[in-house]
This record gives sequence, structure tokens and C-alpha cells, in this order.
Amino acid sequence: MNWHIRKFNIIAPIYQLFFSYQSDYYSEKIKENIDYLNLKKGSKVLDLGSGTGAFAKGWQNAQFKVKAADAAPAMIKKCRENGLDCIEADLLEGLKFEDSSFDIVTAAYLAHGLSFEERKKLYKEASRIASKLVIFHDFGDKENLFINIIEAIEGSYYREFIKSVPYEMESFFAEVEKIKINKWHNWYICKVDDRD
Repeated sequence: MNWHIRKFNIIAPIYQLFFSYQSDYYSEKIKENIDYLNLKKGSKVLDLGSGTGAFAKGWQNAQFKVKAADAAPAMIKKCRENGLDCIEADLLEGLKFEDSSFDIVTAAYLAHGLSFEERKKLYKEASRIASKLVIFHDFGDKENLFINIIEAIEGSYYREFIKSVPYEMESFFAEVEKIKINKWHNWYICKVDDRD
């Protein structure tokens, strides 16, 4: 088990403390944007790097058919306890889903934690598995000192990420649109190539 997975195994109980607040927040943001995105309730969603399942729960609350996926066993356990169908999957090892298996692929705060080479794998796999959209909820391009310190402690690629999005996504998707969710966070709405 690599250090990244071990780290998230250790901090799973801490993440769980914020689950209710986070899932309510995500539910609100999904409700605010669902008409704009023209998404049909009941569509199949795969949430990558689900952690305790807060983002996935937001989609489930909005009446989507959700499957959650994470690489850390402790996070998977919490996710299942939170009422989600969660499987063990490490996107860096490749995901065992057929092309266009889900209407929508989502990920919250996953991309910035990966190196650029790892993010390229994320974008490639997400675009392969999704038939319509990939939605990343992550940091915007405005730097925040407090977030910078926290992310440095966590060993993420926060500063590199915020300087290169959404441009780095554009070679993997047909179109990338940025929606400002709040002062520090964006949704990156990535449309996949039409495969019909």
C-alpha cells in the first residue's frame, strides 16, 4: 500500500466528522447547477476518490444512480456506512470499467492532490469512462495562504494545479468550462467527445 493510500486510511475518521456538512453543501451546489448542466435525474454517476462519500452523496440526494470509488479501505468503509455503493479502485492502476460505462464521472478535491503525470491518468480515465460529462470540484486559480499551508502539509500539488487549470484539461476533453462555486473553488465541467 503506497503512502498516499496509507495517509487517507489514517485520516478517514477525521474526514467523517465533516461528512454531514459537506454532503449538505454539495447537495445545495448540485441543486443550484443541475438545470444549467441539463442533467437527467437517474443518470449513472461514478464518483472517483470518494473518500467518505460526501460529493457522491450529494449526487445521490439529487436522485442520480451513484457508484463511489476509492483506493483507501478505511475511506471505503466510511463511504459504505454513509449509505453509498462504494468499490475499491485505484485510478493510477487503471479502472476496470468499460468505455462510456457512466453518464457522468465526478471527483471532488482529487485532482489537486495528484502530480501532473497522475492528473493526466485521471483525465484520460475519466474521459474514457464518461459518456457525457466529467465534473471536477476543486480549487480555483486564486491562491489562498491558509489553503497553501494545509496543502503543503498534506503534500499535495495545490500550487501547481491552480496555475495550470483548466488549461491542462483541454487536451483530454472536447470542451472545458469553469463554473465558480465560491471564492476559492470551481467546478470544471468537461464534455467528452461525442461517441454516437
